Amino acid sequence: MEPTADEARGTVCDEATLAELRVLLGHDHLKRLLSLLVVEIRVRFSGGKDDRIAIAQDAHALLASSGSLGFLNLSRCCSMIEQACLKGDDIAIPLQEGRIAADRALTALAALGVRE
Repeated sequence: MEPTADEARGTVCDEATLAELRVLLGHDHLKRLLSLLVVEIRVRFSGGKDDRIAIAQDAHALLASSGSLGFLNLSRCCSMIEQACLKGDDIAIPLQEGRIAADRALTALAALGVRE
């Protein structure tokens, strides 16, 4: 049986990572970090950028922060955007996938009660 597209991409947020961070950092600190992630997603995916270096830098920063907080699909998409930018490849599809992953992450964060 073939995996669905969503299964192939993985989950939006790794619950085990969030649980571990909640224990290590405390609920309030984790919620602040997740709020910062909401802002970062909105800023870095605000659109209107044509400079591949700036897009690659945004992708690199977001891949690190989203990955460390358990948003592994968003992190993976940002890695693909960064690599496409650096290699001079077409970035249209990686950007589209990144925007979808960003929207899903924002939806998941909202479901967790996280706001800017």
